[in-house]
Amino acid sequence: MLLQIISAAGVLLTTIFIHGTAVMLLFHIGQGPLTGTQKLAASVRLGVTCFFVIGFLIAHIIEIMVWAAVYRLVGELQSFEEAVYFSAITFATIGYGDITLSPDWRLASAIEGVNGILLFGWTTAFLFKVSEIWFARSEVHRDIARS
Repeated sequence: MLLQIISAAGVLLTTIFIHGTAVMLLFHIGQGPLTGTQKLAASVRLGVTCFFVIGFLIAHIIEIMVWAAVYRLVGELQSFEEAVYFSAITFATIGYGDITLSPDWRLASAIEGVNGILLFGWTTAFLFKVSEIWFARSEVHRDIARS
């Protein structure tokens, strides 16, 4: 059990690093538009927000694949496709139950679920802050009035 906890903790830290890198990269790319909100039309801000969403989607896919690679490396799942499917379902905390890990490794999947909740929450917080900055109530009303 200790091996599984240590392994899962290592994967968790790896995915946090991946996600932190994505947050910093996306913030760096969007820093100009974030500081010049008055200069951008609402439709442009929406487009840049979509860019952020796609960036985070890519980060989440990479994080899911990291977990899947570990499941394959320890021999828990038969194919990489099966490992990615199981990891995605677990990371998103859907948990269909059609594929499960052995009792030796099932604790790792519980840690992956917690990991997914935390990283989705981090993504949501970032996107909420961007939306709050870009779509402030007074600006939305000004944009509607111009239409």
